Amino acid sequence: MDTLITSESGMGHIFVIVDRFSKYARLVAMLETAKTEYVIRLFKENWVRDLRLPKSIVSDRDVRFTSELWKAAAPKQGTQLQMTSGNHPEANGQAEQLNRAVQHLLRHYIKPNQVDWDEKLALIASLYNNVVHSATGALGRSQRELQGFEEAGHDESDPQVKQLKDHVEKVMEIRLCYESQLRDTELLQMGLSYYRLMVVWMANLLGGFRWPLPAPCPMEFASLPEHFVEDMAQLLLFASRIPHAYDGVILDEFMSFIVTLMGSPLHIKNPYLRAKFVAVLNAWMPAHCMTRGIADSMATLFEGHQLALECMVPNLLKLYVDIEFTGSHTQFFDKFEIRHNIAELLEYLWEVPSHNMSWKKVAKTEERGFYLRFLNMLVNDAIYLLDESLNKLPELRDLEEQMKDKKAWESIPEDERREKERYFRQMESMVRYDMMVANYNVRMLQYTSAEISTPFLLPEMIERIAAMLNYFLLQLVGPQRKALKVRDPEKYEFRPKELLTQIVDIYLNLERSDLTDKFAVAVSSDGRSYRPEAFPEAAAVLRSRQLRPEEMIRAFESFGEKVKVCAAEAMDVEAMMGDIPDEFLDPIQFTLMNDPVVLPSSKTTIDRAVIQRHLLSDQTDPFNRSLLTPDMLIPNTELKAKIEAFREAQRRKAHS
Repeated sequence: MDTLITSESGMGHIFVIVDRFSKYARLVAMLETAKTEYVIRLFKENWVRDLRLPKSIVSDRDVRFTSELWKAAAPKQGTQLQMTSGNHPEANGQAEQLNRAVQHLLRHYIKPNQVDWDEKLALIASLYNNVVHSATGALGRSQRELQGFEEAGHDESDPQVKQLKDHVEKVMEIRLCYESQLRDTELLQMGLSYYRLMVVWMANLLGGFRWPLPAPCPMEFASLPEHFVEDMAQLLLFASRIPHAYDGVILDEFMSFIVTLMGSPLHIKNPYLRAKFVAVLNAWMPAHCMTRGIADSMATLFEGHQLALECMVPNLLKLYVDIEFTGSHTQFFDKFEIRHNIAELLEYLWEVPSHNMSWKKVAKTEERGFYLRFLNMLVNDAIYLLDESLNKLPELRDLEEQMKDKKAWESIPEDERREKERYFRQMESMVRYDMMVANYNVRMLQYTSAEISTPFLLPEMIERIAAMLNYFLLQLVGPQRKALKVRDPEKYEFRPKELLTQIVDIYLNLERSDLTDKFAVAVSSDGRSYRPEAFPEAAAVLRSRQLRPEEMIRAFESFGEKVKVCAAEAMDVEAMMGDIPDEFLDPIQFTLMNDPVVLPSSKTTIDRAVIQRHLLSDQTDPFNRSLLTPDMLIPNTELKAKIEAFREAQRRKAHS
């Protein structure tokens, strides 16, 4: 970070190091002309020595971070290097946010000539780390560490100890004064009134509060600084954490602005800013409100606001899809927190009749459009998060067993024991979070499949959902299920009985809607996870724990038998087909194609269902990465006729 002013000691830059997860930061003054070797030494002395090497380092494209020496030093230590893109500055948003905070705090402490800024960095870092971070809801440093300093029995006569204690007291006074001022209800309501007028003014640049929004985006609105909208969202979020801040405040204009713009990348390109709108709506949910009066007001706002009823659900579903591709190097992990907020909102809105109708309307009109992409990404997330969680549970179980044996545990060298404990706590946190988000995803699949089943049964989705259900059914009732038994599953948000009933419900929801048995065929054709014995095993668990009515359990057993028949028939068909010519095989799955299509760029022939499944996640040709959309596929009618003739010939041959 460039300070623009050289200090009395010759320092011109601040080396900013921040942990992505905890937000803990360290600030180190350094020479503007510092070489890469010096930067590496600073990093080791100010971070690695106390906090160990990180698994990955994300940096900007400063010449010292792009140098060969920096690139060579990290891999030797087992650290992966990543860099932000100049085309996506928001990818370095965490560091930029810290830089702004540092600049703001420095102004309060430095001399008028500003040449003593490097002497104040320790104070600024302490201020930053000793407040609750808005993203984590926690301190960058644990309270126990601060408490431990006071309890450590330091010599009170030591001038350095006294100076440090005075500094801590001053910091706490500043923090409490700052928070008390910010929490003043009158000040907050004045701010909300101001931003309410601002929202009306910004909406007028778009032609007023209406849906759909004008296209193209009016230049007057597109030219506005992004922070106009971000500051408004930040204030709404902060006010939602203060009791009575919203008392008497009219929120209708805020709601209109948020629900219309959060699903429109044409008008607000930054997906993280639109995700902040979701965070506001999530904080406004009646279940999250701090007083009964505000909860009732918010329920009225959600359930009676005309624009919200019209476009809240569609735009939440669109943003769920959009957040998959943000351009950030951390997009894969960022999306889960944002989608968790969306899933909470959608679960609430599903129970509101008007929003429920809006959801079903979108699912019908966008059955092969963005709703199908939403469903695909919901399934992808459920698979990834559940798989990650269930695969880590056996490891947690092993560590629990090791710690249970006190004598053996104490015999382990202290450094190794401390490392295992740290790893155990880290694993606990990861499993708890992944399982919590996965639970929302599976529940959404459960309640939507009961009333919106058609998209699940489309050729692009049916094999994917069948494979997911088979895999998790096998995990829950298969021979390896005992490895998932941990001491306190509830601590990890792991509820195996509830999860099993949800998986079974999804099976039955889709089976009831399937009039041609194609779902049973898809379940039976899953070579990776389908096991005929898993269905009676699951039924036995449901029956012994009384998790579902007997009628439903019998229906599930009947479905299992139907799948077994389909599997036997599929084996007969496979044997009947014999050796299939290579030109009839899909180049990705190596199965007999049903509806061959040609990709216009690579000229590859592929089965329509296979390529459409790929396009739900990535709209590029898998063979050369050029742009590809479903409407660009070219039917290969000649090859399709040959395949049908081959099938008919093989059938006649088998029956002759």
